[in-house]
Amino acid sequence: MNLSVVPDFLAIGGLVMVFASLLKRTRQTRLRYWLVGWAMILVHIVAQMVERNLSAGPGADAALAVSLSMLLLTSVAFVWAGSDSRPAWWYDLGITLLAAAPDVAFFVLAAYGVEAPLPFLGCTVLGLLSTAWVFRRDRRRPRWWQPVLVGIYALQGLLAWQGRIEQALNWMLFWHYLAVAFCFYRGAARPTVGVLFTTVSFVAWAAVFPVASALTPWLDGWGIENEAWNLPKFLVATGLIFTLLEEQIGQAEHASQHDELTGLPNRRVFARRLEHALRRARDSRGRIAMLVIDLDDFKRINDTLGHAAGDALLRFVAQQLQQGVRAGDTLARLGGDEFAAILTEVADREAAEARADRLARALEASTDFQGHRLSIGASIGLALYPDDGQDETRLYAAADRAMYASKLAQRNGTDPAAEPA
Repeated sequence: MNLSVVPDFLAIGGLVMVFASLLKRTRQTRLRYWLVGWAMILVHIVAQMVERNLSAGPGADAALAVSLSMLLLTSVAFVWAGSDSRPAWWYDLGITLLAAAPDVAFFVLAAYGVEAPLPFLGCTVLGLLSTAWVFRRDRRRPRWWQPVLVGIYALQGLLAWQGRIEQALNWMLFWHYLAVAFCFYRGAARPTVGVLFTTVSFVAWAAVFPVASALTPWLDGWGIENEAWNLPKFLVATGLIFTLLEEQIGQAEHASQHDELTGLPNRRVFARRLEHALRRARDSRGRIAMLVIDLDDFKRINDTLGHAAGDALLRFVAQQLQQGVRAGDTLARLGGDEFAAILTEVADREAAEARADRLARALEASTDFQGHRLSIGASIGLALYPDDGQDETRLYAAADRAMYASKLAQRNGTDPAAEPA
C-alpha cells in the first residue's frame, strides 16, 4: 500500500480544522471560501491516495479525475475569496463552481485518456464563455480582462489541438492559481507583509505545475519531488493565517485608539496629538487652539427617547463636526457628550473663534431617528496657545472653563428637541 501522501493528508486535515475554528470566531465570508478550498485540497489528497493504490482501470481513472478536478476547483474558491464579500456566499460559490464545469470536464477527459481533440476544444470554448460570464459579475474586474481571457483559452485550445494535453492541464492550473494571487492582492485592504508573503506563495504554487512537469524527469530518484512541490501550499496556508493575525492586531490597535461609537480618536490619542501639536508650535513659535465641545442638555435625549436615540445623535454630531475641521486638525470624543478639537495653524484669537463658530453652525442641522427629528446645540470653549496656557493641562483647563462660561451665559437658542418628523 502506498502511504506517501498520508503526511500531506494529516497536515491539510489540520489546516481544515484550523480554518473551521477561525471561521467560528470571525464569520468572515472569505474564510468560508478558504475553508471550502482547503477541504477540496483534502479531497484531492484522498483521491490521490486512492489512485496510487489502485491498478490501472476505471477506478484509478475516476480517482485521478477527482484529484485533478479538486485542484482546479480549489483555485476557483480562492479566487472568489479575493472578490467582493457577498451575503449569499453559498449561492455565489455554487454558481461559480457550476461555471467551472467545462474546465472540470477538460480534466475528466484527460484523466480517462481521451485522445480526440474535438471534445477538448468544445470544453475550451464553453470554458471561455462561462468564465467570461463569471467575470462580468465581479464589480471590481479589471478593464483588460477580456483580451487576457481570450488569450488564455486560445493557448489552451492550441495545446489541445496539438494533442499536448498534459501541457494544457499544467497551463490551466498555472493561470488559475496566478489569478488567485492577483485576486488576493487586489482584495487586500493594504499591502502588509502577510499579504505580500501570501501573494508570492500563491505565485509559487502556480509555478509548481509547469516547473514540476519540466523538472520531474531530471529529479527522478532524488526523493525530493513531493516535498518541493507541496511546499508552496503550506506557505500559502501560513501566509493566510499570518494575514488574519495582522488584521486582528490592526483592528485591536484601532479599537484601542478610537471611540467605538463614533470612530473618532479617543482621549488617549487626543492627548498624544495635543502634546505633539504643542511641541511643533513651540518650535515654530506658532499658535494652536484647543476647543472643548459639550452638547447642551444631551441627557434629555437619552431620558425621553432612550440611549439608542442618543447614540444616533452622537454619531450624527461627530459627522457634522468632522466636516467642519481641516485635514491637519484633530477631532476627538473624550467621553459621554464631550468632544474636543485641536486647530492647527491659527493666526490669532479672532481666526480661532471664526473656526469655532463654523463648528457650532455645523450642529444646526438635524437628523431623523425612528420618526423623530433630532437636533441639539453645543457649548464651545476655546483656549489659545500660548496666550491661555503653555502646556496640555493648563490649555485644557482654560478651554474647559471657557466652555462652562459659555454654557452658563447662553444656550444659543438650541435646546434639544425631539419632535415627530
